Amino acid sequence: MKDVDELDHVNNVVWVRYVIQLAFAHAEALGFDFEEDKRSGHVWVVSRHEIDYQRSAPLGAEIAEETWVSELHGARLVRHSRFSLGSGGPLLVSARTVWAWVELASMRPKRVPKEMVERFPIAGR
Repeated sequence: MKDVDELDHVNNVVWVRYVIQLAFAHAEALGFDFEEDKRSGHVWVVSRHEIDYQRSAPLGAEIAEETWVSELHGARLVRHSRFSLGSGGPLLVSARTVWAWVELASMRPKRVPKEMVERFPIAGR
């Protein structure tokens, strides 16, 4: 699959990859480490994506990214992402992604440890 579609715009599936990459980058910036999570026997997995495509990103455009967490309880984390044309430019894509904290051995959701919950900034909290 190409990152740019037949219309010379970012392919819709590529936006999903951007949402996930932004989430991982944000978590790393907060001091969370995927490999450390794996060693603990737990990881975050996506259980739902909701994506609204507002407009296309032209080839070579500068894209500004934003992400924040609005909910974290039980085994569930809700993360929002926004991609705009340049800083302060028009909205290109917005996403709401539900992540589940799962035990690797069973792939079943498990309650997020209190220490992790306390380290995550929650919008509006």
